[in-house]
Amino acid sequence: MAEALFRRLASERLGCAEDKLLSHDVDVLSAGVAAADSSPASPESIQVLRERGVNLSEHLSQQITDEMLVKSDLVLAMTPGHLGILQNARPDLASRMKLLKPDGEGISDPIGYGIEEYRRCADEITSSLKLVLDDCIQKDTE
Repeated sequence: MAEALFRRLASERLGCAEDKLLSHDVDVLSAGVAAADSSPASPESIQVLRERGVNLSEHLSQQITDEMLVKSDLVLAMTPGHLGILQNARPDLASRMKLLKPDGEGISDPIGYGIEEYRRCADEITSSLKLVLDDCIQKDTE
């Protein structure tokens, strides 16, 4: 959900189509520390994002790679545990890594908790992403 929501928010902020984000030097991807490669998004995630006008039906999960970490300017982790795994794997890149939620709390995976939990999770991701997006744009204009 986070990748699709970030794409939408970034394209709205920049006033461009999502497929034009690269021309604004914005590339967004999602990968997990324990993700199964090529698994589709859950039906609940697809439904919740469809309600928000975001298409997640083509999304496939992928495992994070060292190459992704090296090429990334910013790596956002959903939980403190995930952040620790990433920082331990590449301590030299730890300064590029942070939790998505600025309060230091993690965003729990809603799997198995019903559609309302997916909506709550999408709200939490969206509000956190708006703060990150503001920081990214501010840094670009300074």
